[in-house]
Amino acid sequence: MRRNGCRPGSMTPRELSRSLASMMLAAVLLVLTALVVPAQGQISVIDIAGREVVLSQPARRIVLGAWVSLDALSLLHPDPVSLLAGWANGGANGIQPKILRSRFPAIDTVPVIGRDAFETISAEAIIARQPDLLVLSKFDAFRFGASSAETPALNQIEAAGIPVVIVDFFLEPLRNTEPSLRALGRLIGREAQADAYLTFYREHLKAIEAQLQSAGKTTPSVFLHAFAARPDCCFSAGPGTIDGFIRLAGGHNIAAETLTTPVGQLSIEHVLTRNPDVYIATGISDQADAAGFALGPGVSPQTAAAGFARLLERRNLAPMAAITRKRAFGLWHLFVHTPVHLVAIEAMAKWLRPDVFNALNPGKTLEEINARFLAAPLVGTFWVESRDIPEHRSGRP
Repeated sequence: MRRNGCRPGSMTPRELSRSLASMMLAAVLLVLTALVVPAQGQISVIDIAGREVVLSQPARRIVLGAWVSLDALSLLHPDPVSLLAGWANGGANGIQPKILRSRFPAIDTVPVIGRDAFETISAEAIIARQPDLLVLSKFDAFRFGASSAETPALNQIEAAGIPVVIVDFFLEPLRNTEPSLRALGRLIGREAQADAYLTFYREHLKAIEAQLQSAGKTTPSVFLHAFAARPDCCFSAGPGTIDGFIRLAGGHNIAAETLTTPVGQLSIEHVLTRNPDVYIATGISDQADAAGFALGPGVSPQTAAAGFARLLERRNLAPMAAITRKRAFGLWHLFVHTPVHLVAIEAMAKWLRPDVFNALNPGKTLEEINARFLAAPLVGTFWVESRDIPEHRSGRP
């Protein structure tokens, strides 16, 4: 009889020892594999600050920093307010309740964990909300400093087991909008929605680039007058932020000649000496009173036109050639904080190079974004043109 036949229990002690050793080795390998291979369904992204963010499942409780416009989530989720476990009010979020209240009344019950700057918000307030994810803009987390510099608050929040993702739709929007929105889509389980909007976004921006490349090299100079309703002049945009929009639209931003930071102050004397070809004033809806220049959600065309006419009457601005030649325009300021900024780029392209972009229709683009993507559509007056104001010096619409 063969010693090592097919019958059970026929192994020698040495063979049995070898078999047990093999089984133990296989078990150890199985455990090690489980430790190094991500669990099924685990979500991992690299944010725009180069940090890895890992979730075990899509985030359902989010705390939002003050400078992350809720429009980003509104492009991805049918009820963005339902995701909020808390937010920092003010900043880019100052206008959001006005946009969302009629459709999502729960916006008024979202816990406020702070206001404006991230450094004024306690890490304990965020940790107490026990969110699945904290979403901060690069501006929230680092202001104008190096994005690689971690802050103590971020370390404290992450040490408490709360993942933090850094996005950017403001400081370098043309570079960071796509990776930021794609990361958000993945982290909340809405990748398909992010891809759909970004496809639309790329198509529109590439169309502008292609038309401009085939056109002449004329580059009109532009003065971007940020928050123009303020009595002091002249806050503007340096490198980054809206400067990239101006360049993509075919213009030259005069503030970028002197400013070294993304935003800063110019003197009115410098502006008048430069005498730009085009004047663009930005406004927000908080100035929608009898005298203020206002643009944005809930602002009527009549209110926008009347406020813009009064703005152009200011003694320090009126001598500008761009105003006397009716090459003056108004633009909603918060386009600079939202992925919907491609609408602003289309408007500026039409203003700066009407010879090339006369057929562009930013209004139609916004209508399509509202219909196809935004859970909370942007409804109001978002730009105004001086040539549409019959007698802007009358002070009346």
